[in-house]
This record gives sequence, structure tokens and C-alpha cells, in this order.
Amino acid sequence: MASRLDDPIALVLLLAAGLLLVLALVGKVSALRLKRDGEAVAVRGMVVDALGHDPELLAWPLTATVRVPLWIGSPVTIRVIGEVPSKELKRAALLRVKHTAAAELSVRVRIKSRIGVAPRAAARPELRTARSG
Repeated sequence: MASRLDDPIALVLLLAAGLLLVLALVGKVSALRLKRDGEAVAVRGMVVDALGHDPELLAWPLTATVRVPLWIGSPVTIRVIGEVPSKELKRAALLRVKHTAAAELSVRVRIKSRIGVAPRAAARPELRTARSG
């Protein structure tokens, strides 16, 4: 025969165990998200280095954003953003990113191009580095 105090105590213990389980789950997901964010920074660094080591692409404002999904098995998404003066340079940039991803990464990669082709960009003026005065 159970006393009247046993039922509320069991309910409180059950709720406390459930709350601990939820907190542990949130902690694991947060730790995984931090790990994935670190991986995204590393992949972005590799892509930016690859674009920076190509002398043809060095002069053009190209940047990369990387999204590493939370779940293993989903492809890493690399977006290359910028503007170049010709389709050949656009192809060269995307090919450089593709080769770098294939050589350095062991996961599936999806490359999305946001590179615009603007012929007027070929005659860019020199960037000013100091104030004239």
C-alpha cells in the first residue's frame, strides 16, 4: 500500500530525470554544432588559400562561405562569391575550388557559384592604400 507522499516524490524524480536528459541532449547538440563550425572555418581557410595561390585569381574579390551540416553524411556546401571579368576566370575559380575540395576533404561537397562576370571589372583602377593630402 503506497502512502500519499510516494506519488508526488516519484513524479518529481521522473520530471528531474527527464529534465536532465533534455539538458544532456542540448549539450551534445551544442558541442556538435561548435565542432561543425570549427570544421567550416577550416574548410573556408583551405578554399581561400587555394584561390589566393592562383595568380590569375589573386586580383579579383572572390570569397567563400562554407556550411557544414549538423548531421554526418550530408554534403558540405561551399559558396564562392565575387566578380571576375571573364567566363574563363569564373571557370578557373570554380575548378580550383573543386580540385581543392576533392584533394583536401573526404566528405561530399556541393559547390555553388555566386561569381558574376562583368567585363568592366577588367579595367579596375588601382586601390588606394593611403590618403593623399
